[in-house]
Amino acid sequence: MHRSVRLSVALAVAATALVAAVLPAPAQGPKRGGILKVAEQSDPVGFDTLGKKKAPVYTQLALAYTHNRLLKYDVTGEIVNDLAEKWTQTNPTTYVVTLRKGVRFHNKPPVNGRELTSEDVKFTFDRLAKSPEARLFPTLKAVTTPDKHTVRFELSAPFSAFVANLAATTVYIYPKEAGKPTADGAGDYTGADTVIGTGPFTLEEYREKQRLVFKRNPDYFESGKPYLDGVELYTIADAAGSIAAMRTGKIDLIPAGRGEGLPHFLVPEARAIAGAKVLPHALFQTSENLIGRLDQKPWSDVRVRRAVSMALDRAGLAKAIFTEGAELFSGPIPVASKYFVRLDRLGESAAWYRHDLAAAKKLLADAGFPNGLPPTKLTTTVGYGPNYASRTELLKSMLAKVGIDASIVTQEYPVWISTTYKGSFEGLVHIPAWTLGDEDEWLGSYTPGDTRNHIHLEDPKITELVQQARSAPNEAARAKLIGQFVTTFHDQLYRVYLPGPKLITVTSKRVQGYVPPVRGYGYAIALVNTWLE
Repeated sequence: MHRSVRLSVALAVAATALVAAVLPAPAQGPKRGGILKVAEQSDPVGFDTLGKKKAPVYTQLALAYTHNRLLKYDVTGEIVNDLAEKWTQTNPTTYVVTLRKGVRFHNKPPVNGRELTSEDVKFTFDRLAKSPEARLFPTLKAVTTPDKHTVRFELSAPFSAFVANLAATTVYIYPKEAGKPTADGAGDYTGADTVIGTGPFTLEEYREKQRLVFKRNPDYFESGKPYLDGVELYTIADAAGSIAAMRTGKIDLIPAGRGEGLPHFLVPEARAIAGAKVLPHALFQTSENLIGRLDQKPWSDVRVRRAVSMALDRAGLAKAIFTEGAELFSGPIPVASKYFVRLDRLGESAAWYRHDLAAAKKLLADAGFPNGLPPTKLTTTVGYGPNYASRTELLKSMLAKVGIDASIVTQEYPVWISTTYKGSFEGLVHIPAWTLGDEDEWLGSYTPGDTRNHIHLEDPKITELVQQARSAPNEAARAKLIGQFVTTFHDQLYRVYLPGPKLITVTSKRVQGYVPPVRGYGYAIALVNTWLE
C-alpha cells in the first residue's frame, strides 16, 4: 500500500504559522538570476557523507547543494519525495521505491550528465553498509534493482524509522564513477573533484577555509528551478564578522541550519541593517550538553551527573545569553518532537534540573567527593565559533561553584571530530546541539557500537527499549516505548542538557522566498525556492 510519512500535525501547523509570521508576501513573484552570498562558520572536512569516518556537519551542509536523497524533509519538516517518484511498503519488511525518470547527474566528467538509475541507489547503499551510517538501517538485509527505475529494500525485521531515515542528510545518492578507486570498491569521495550529484547546484570552486562557489544546475529535475544563478558560501568564523559583511552588502544570508544561528546578543545589530529580516524560528534539535564517559569514574556515578546538572543555572544562562527566548532544555529528543516529555511531567526526575548548589555539593559528598572533584579537563572546540567557546567558559564558572575545578582544553575542529566527538577523551566535554532526522537517530545513539555513542553507554534497559521501539507494531506502541526511554534517560542523566535557544536566521533586503527549514543540515533545499530582488 502507498504511505505518506509526516511529522506530527502540530509541528507542521506551527511551522506553517511561523512562515506566515516571519515572511510577509513579497510584492512580486520569483525571478531568475543573481548570486546569493551565504556566511558559514567553517568549511567541509571532505565531501563524503558515507566515508569511513562520521560525516561532519559542514560536509552534510555542502552536499545539500549538490546532491539529492530518495526522500527529504521540506521546509515545514514533512517528509516528501526527492529522487523517489513514489514508494510502497508491500509487507512489514519490504519497501519498493520507484525513481523519477529523466533525472541526470551534473554534466561533469567522468559522469557527464548521464541518467540516474537504480544501480546508483544500490551502489550508494552498498557504500552505506561499510560506513558509520549503517546505523541508520540496522535491519537492512538486501537492496535489489528489478529494473532501471525500481529499487527493492528487504529488511531482516521490521524497522519503524526506515522510511524517515531515507531522508537523513547523510544518505545522498552517489554515482560510482565519480569516486576515486579503493580496494573495497566503495570509492573515495573526499576530494572536491568528486562532488557530482543530481542536486540544484554544481560545485565550481573550493578554496579551503575561504569559500565554496556553486553554480545553478541547468538540468535540475525541478523545472525552472533554482531561480538563483549561483551561491557563494563564505567561511566567516566570527558571527560579528558575518553581520559586518551583511551591513556592507557582502553577505545576503546568515543561516541557522547547523543548529547555531546568529547569537542573540547580535540581533539588535542585525535589526539595524536597512531592509534586513531577522527570522526567529525553531529547529528540530537537542540542545548543547555536558558529557563524560560512563565507563569511567567519576561520571559513571549518577550522583555526580545529577550534581553537575544541579550546578547549572539554566534560567540565568538563558536570560543572559538567549535574549530572544529559549527552552530550559531540549533532550534527549528535540523539544519539537511529539514524544518530548516536558519538565512538569518528569516526576521526581524534575528535581535534577533545579539550580541548587547546596544539593549539588551534597550529591558530590555522597559520591565520595566532599571537597569537590579532582582537577578535571573540560574539552571544547573552535569549530562552532567563538561564542560556543564562550559558553564553555560559563560552564566552567558554574562548575567551580560546587567544587569542580575544570581546565578548558580547546581543539581544532578536525581534531575534535576525529577524537573527542568519537568518544576518545578524558574528563568532561561541552557537546553542541544535535540536528538529526527521525527520533530513532537519537535513541540509536545510546546503543553499544553506535558511532554517536561517545558517552560509552551500555545499559541493557535502554538498548531493549530502543530495539522494541524500532520494531513497534503501531504508532501507539512506539510512542509508549519512546516515552519510557525518555523518562529513564532523565532519571539517569546520561547527558546534562543546557537551555535550547530559538534559532536566528538573518537575510538581506535582496533575499525573497527564503523560509528557514524546521530540519537542519540541509537549508540548501530552501534555496531552490529563493530569489533576489
